[in-house]
Amino acid sequence: MKPRYIFISIGIIHVLIGLSLIGMIPNFDEAIKTWISSDIPEDIKGLILGQTRVIITHSIGTGIILIYCRNLKNNKDIKKVLLGYLFLIAMILTNITYGIVIGSGGPPMPVILLYAIGGLVGSYGFLRTSYIGQ
Repeated sequence: MKPRYIFISIGIIHVLIGLSLIGMIPNFDEAIKTWISSDIPEDIKGLILGQTRVIITHSIGTGIILIYCRNLKNNKDIKKVLLGYLFLIAMILTNITYGIVIGSGGPPMPVILLYAIGGLVGSYGFLRTSYIGQ
C-alpha cells in the first residue's frame, strides 16, 4: 500500500472516531445510562460534555492533518509523521487500557477498534515505507 493511501486511511479513521462521538452529545443521558444510574449534576455533565467536545475536535483535526500528509514524497518525512502517529496511538491505547484496568471504563468498543486498526495501518506504513516506491 502506498503511503498516500495509508495517510488517507488513518485520516478517515480519525474523522470517523470524531463523528461517531458527536452522536453522544445530544443523547448524553442515554449514552451514559449504562454506567451511571443516578442523575448527574449539571456542572459535572458540562465538564464531561466539554471533554467530549475536545476529543471530537482533536480526532477530526488529527484526521484532517493526516489526510493533508498524503502528498508527502520524501520517505524520511513519511516515516517521521508515521512514527509520531504511532506514539499518539500508543498513548491513546495505554490510556484506554489504564481506564479499563482500574475500572473507570473506556470508550465504546467501536472506537477502541478504530484506534487499533489505525495503529495497525500506521505500523504497516512505517515498516514498509522504505520499501515502497513513490
